[in-house]
Amino acid sequence: MIPVYRSTATVQITPSNSRILNYADFAGDQRGYLASQQFYTTQYQILRSRALAEAVVRTEGVENHPELTGEIRQRSLIGELRALPGVVKRGLFPPASVEAGQSSPNQRRERAIERAAGTLRARLSINPLENSNLVAVSVSSFEPQFAARMANAVIAEYTRSSMQRRYEAGTDAREFLQEQLNDMRISLERADQALLDFARSSQVADLDQRLRMGTQSLESLHQRLNTVTTELVQLGSYKTMIERGQAADVSLVTDNAEIATLRQRRSEMATEYASLSQRFKDDYPTLVELRNQMDEISNQIANERTLIIRGILSRFNSLSAEADSLRVAIEDRETGILQLNQQAVQYNILKRDFETNRELYDGLLQRMKEIGVSSGLQENNIAVIDAALPAGAPFKPNLRNNLSIALALGLALGIGLALVLEFFDSSVHRTEDLEALTGRPVLGLVPMVKPKNMREDNREYTMPERAVGHYSARFPKSSVSEAFRSLRTSLMFSTPEGMPKTMLITSPGPGDGKTTTAINLATVLAQNGARVLLIDADLRKPRLHRDFGKPQSPGLTNRIAGKQPDGSSSSAIFPTDVDGLFVMPSGNSAPNPAELLSSERMQKVIAMTVRAFDHVLIDTAPILGLADSMILSRQVDGVIVVTSAGKTSKDSIKTSMRRLAQIRAPVLGVLLNAVDLDSPDYAYYSSYYYNYESDQESDVENPREQLGKTA
Repeated sequence: MIPVYRSTATVQITPSNSRILNYADFAGDQRGYLASQQFYTTQYQILRSRALAEAVVRTEGVENHPELTGEIRQRSLIGELRALPGVVKRGLFPPASVEAGQSSPNQRRERAIERAAGTLRARLSINPLENSNLVAVSVSSFEPQFAARMANAVIAEYTRSSMQRRYEAGTDAREFLQEQLNDMRISLERADQALLDFARSSQVADLDQRLRMGTQSLESLHQRLNTVTTELVQLGSYKTMIERGQAADVSLVTDNAEIATLRQRRSEMATEYASLSQRFKDDYPTLVELRNQMDEISNQIANERTLIIRGILSRFNSLSAEADSLRVAIEDRETGILQLNQQAVQYNILKRDFETNRELYDGLLQRMKEIGVSSGLQENNIAVIDAALPAGAPFKPNLRNNLSIALALGLALGIGLALVLEFFDSSVHRTEDLEALTGRPVLGLVPMVKPKNMREDNREYTMPERAVGHYSARFPKSSVSEAFRSLRTSLMFSTPEGMPKTMLITSPGPGDGKTTTAINLATVLAQNGARVLLIDADLRKPRLHRDFGKPQSPGLTNRIAGKQPDGSSSSAIFPTDVDGLFVMPSGNSAPNPAELLSSERMQKVIAMTVRAFDHVLIDTAPILGLADSMILSRQVDGVIVVTSAGKTSKDSIKTSMRRLAQIRAPVLGVLLNAVDLDSPDYAYYSSYYYNYESDQESDVENPREQLGKTA
């Protein structure tokens, strides 16, 4: 990378206090935080603008500078890819011939200035300093002197253009204000005349006073009506009681002082009359006189009550008439006020129009005078604090930063790729996952046999599967043999009765290593001194006869069909090179394997082999998609499901275990095959159990003697 130098100039930018055509009545607050942010953002964009860059290039005359024309540029993969379309275009359409034939020198110079300005903008950076009015303007270049020159030129052009914009704004404002004043003067005169004409025609010169008096009078009428209405309510209740014959119970009657006095006198006379009547007869003069006085008082009480009732009724009628008159007066007064309000609406509209025009005219006139006074002043709100100087050292390339970024990106991409691969990997890898999926114990782990561990001295074993299948026989002290002996031990404790006599070896799908597992498990069982029979019940893809170098027929299908070439019942069983291990091939191909395996003859074959051998291992077809393993699983003592680490998917394992559970198959457990002991997940097993594999495998003096020829 070409060294890049950066020169920085520091400039102070403060908001201008002068306002042109900015009225406080209409413009918002321009002194808040948002206004300040808008001002500075605008200035930053002006510094980055295309017009400013073109003005700098034009003023400095650097449109043909090698850095700005692209003759000297920083080479990079991204840059070359971006420049590729332009190179192709220039190759197909040479710019020199096109410009020479179709444009003038001024036009070619303008295009060169535009291209140089675009390059300058790419090398220009504007960085405001935090909590200050200072702005750092930086220019990057391959030459320190050119970088400083361009940075100072940008600041100078920015200052000049800012002053020019303010001067032009003042000139435009004066012209605009003069035009607006002429128009506003005419509008003000028209509004004043319209207001006078309306007041004269409607006779509303004292409109406000008339409205105020009418409103006060209306309020008085309402108050009087409320008072009358309240008293009418009370008198109405008295009238109702009188009409019901309850006049004596009216409060005005019962609370009347004169009636109370008369009643007191009559009560006293009644008391005296009662006292004398006990001693004298009724015709006694005193008693007669008392009775006459009491009657006279009763008449007075009745007369007084009558007067009160008449007064109540008279007052009620009088107030009712007054209330009606008040309502009529209120309606008339409201009608008059409404008419005045209608006239006031138009009057106020004309008045507000006049006042608004007058305020605008006064404001424009005042602003015109201010601009005239300050027209000769030029306020500069830009100050250069530090001019740009040539840089003493390049700032790019920064090797330490580049290496740090590369390391961080590489690490992030590596971790991301690992997470993506782990996310999309649906196969099983760990025993914990296998136990969680199946709900069954893991009977054992079989390590992966890598190609480097296959010895070249056994070249006749051209198929890796055959070599791995006989691994326990060839290398009895290897890690593979140890794994199958561990499996044998697990099977001894898999049931309360010990190791099952008949076991079915199957897997969710093809290629999981079930046949290899069956051969090696049968080998370690035979090495333990047991007579073991290995039956090839995979009638769709038999393989045991090839692995052991035996003929395919006679075999299992011949025994099921009951047809033996020599009539012997054991002619389908062949001995192997391992002592105690016998194999029954699949026999002739059958068009209906499932029907043969589910027949009664198959059960008899299994029963006969159980009587002749200590253990019978049956290698059958995969579980998914076929019914063979499902049929045989109900005819054996236990089922071993073989899975392959990193190959068998979790969905296929769950589906296989669900199918076996539906028929209640006696599943003993699961075997994890092809385990990579170099993986960190199995470092413990590799270090403590299988770390002697290479030494023990080399102890075999002659592998041919152990396996024999299988050709």
